[in-house]
Amino acid sequence: MRSGGIFSSSMKPLSRRLWLQQGSALLALAFLGRTAARADETGTGVATPAGVPAQPIHRFRVGDFEASVLFSGFMEVKPQCPPEAAEAAFADALAALGQPASLLYPFNVLLLCRGTERILIDAGPAKTEGKPYHLLSSLAALGLAPDDITHVILTHAHFDHSGGLLDARRNPVFPRATHLCLPEEIDFWTSEQPDFSELRMDPKFLWPHARQVFARVPFVRIGTQAELPAGLTPILSPGHTPGHLTLRIESRGEVLHHISDLTHHAGLWLPHPEWSLASDSHPAQASRTRTAAFRALAASGERVFGFHLPFPALGRIATEGGTFRWLPEESQRTG
Repeated sequence: MRSGGIFSSSMKPLSRRLWLQQGSALLALAFLGRTAARADETGTGVATPAGVPAQPIHRFRVGDFEASVLFSGFMEVKPQCPPEAAEAAFADALAALGQPASLLYPFNVLLLCRGTERILIDAGPAKTEGKPYHLLSSLAALGLAPDDITHVILTHAHFDHSGGLLDARRNPVFPRATHLCLPEEIDFWTSEQPDFSELRMDPKFLWPHARQVFARVPFVRIGTQAELPAGLTPILSPGHTPGHLTLRIESRGEVLHHISDLTHHAGLWLPHPEWSLASDSHPAQASRTRTAAFRALAASGERVFGFHLPFPALGRIATEGGTFRWLPEESQRTG
């Protein structure tokens, strides 16, 4: 059975309840940046960049879901002109942002609680010395221990999303949770020869970590071995990685789209879905996927959450002047 959806008219059936559809997946981290720390919390003397929140937890609701955005660190990346962009156009885009010396990529993890369910979508990067806002600290602030997590949904296996799944001894951080991921993602990273021919960065920064995560954590394949909790619909959004996942979350008529890595910067990459980053596995496919997704989300006007969008990473996508614009919820409330 086939059915239309928010991103595409062509979908691959998962089961009677869940559907995989062509969607969107944008630009990835250049992974050449540095992780910064808050001087007042770490004593490192590193200044806090603009955009790093004073409080790392934002609570809200999606119908019956009690939701929390958990700020789990960030990376600063030097702007680099993508091959699809004219240098003048890229320079103009940076000028509109005030000529930043670096771009801030936040790491926002989404937690959904309903009844006895405690659902994490991604786990952020691994804990490192001096790194602020680690995921486990935020969970503890909410009264949750790792054993309380019932489900972990991995959108894709890049280290800033999956690093928090393993502790220092390479054991699972959430031992009682059911870990779920799309088959396309698992198969790509665990194959003997993944296709890195279009990747513009050294795969050694990605592949060994991803293989270790899938070797150490018992993952269940979405659609073939298990379904997601009720109200969560998986969308195959390939290009950034072959099995990149986005989610439609719905409860009591309220909808939230988790777009994962469809975009990394609201003012630079969102208006230019044709521009790639070094970690896109298949840049042309990623461009087609994210353009379709942004167009559909702008038309629907439905609420959006993004892993790399400015905290608390909630808002909507709109069209303006033939391109796309991010409307954060705070600006909507204040008009």
